[in-house]
Amino acid sequence: KKQEELEERLVRENYGLVVSQALLFFKEASFTLEDYIQVGLIGLLKSIRKYDKNKSKFSTFASVCIRNEITNFVKKSKKKNKIIFDTTMLNKALGKKQYLSKDSIIDYLPNLNQEELFIITKKIENYTNAEISDMIFCTKESLSNKIVEIINKLQKCNQ
Repeated sequence: KKQEELEERLVRENYGLVVSQALLFFKEASFTLEDYIQVGLIGLLKSIRKYDKNKSKFSTFASVCIRNEITNFVKKSKKKNKIIFDTTMLNKALGKKQYLSKDSIIDYLPNLNQEELFIITKKIENYTNAEISDMIFCTKESLSNKIVEIINKLQKCNQ
């Protein structure tokens, strides 16, 4: 209980440090600032748990941990075709009744074409079918057919 309170206090006190580190990475704009901040907060929590007051100043140690966590996140993301997403959101966005596993989806992403990746990304970002069809210059019916094709492809990879 005491440890949790200490962690919460240190997170509140060092939130600005996380934001400043996240802003350094946000210049790449591969992800949203919130993504970088969330990953940075994980780094901050790790630094709180591993900090040795005899070795260095906490803010210095925390900065390194936050930067490392964000750097690892970016590197792993690039290996996964530069797309990171919550599969629950994808399943919801595509209207799936049978849920697809994260690993099977991520492994299959390189097999999707650019348009299919774009559609998946926009569905995850909660764009409507009408908005997406305007973006890719097709009818809503055509987009619905494309979504069905994507779902079928993803289902095949999940078997």
